[in-house]
Amino acid sequence: MKKERLLNRGLASLMHLFSLVLTFVLPILVYLVTRNKNKYFADHAKEGMNLHFTFFPVFLFLTFISEKWSAASTLSFVLIILETILIFIAAIYTFNGKKFSYPVIRYFKVNIK
Repeated sequence: MKKERLLNRGLASLMHLFSLVLTFVLPILVYLVTRNKNKYFADHAKEGMNLHFTFFPVFLFLTFISEKWSAASTLSFVLIILETILIFIAAIYTFNGKKFSYPVIRYFKVNIK
């Protein structure tokens, strides 16, 4: 297993962290730019896309039904907290060069080594 350079690990960790603010936009951009150049970044971008493409529709659904069902806003808050915790865990694992896969639906195949 090839050990990634510290710079690559740091940048991939930052991509995970900045996706807290930029949601799925940042992982898509990183993937489009790096898919043919750097497999490490492309795989982490796919992980980020998988996370956001799983959580975002659920969050939207809960937002739409929150007027009719009061518990939906509480569930939305819990979902945001869970997503934030998962992103921090992924950033730490990535920075340390360890494999981390989000426990979400796999829209894109990921081969992180």
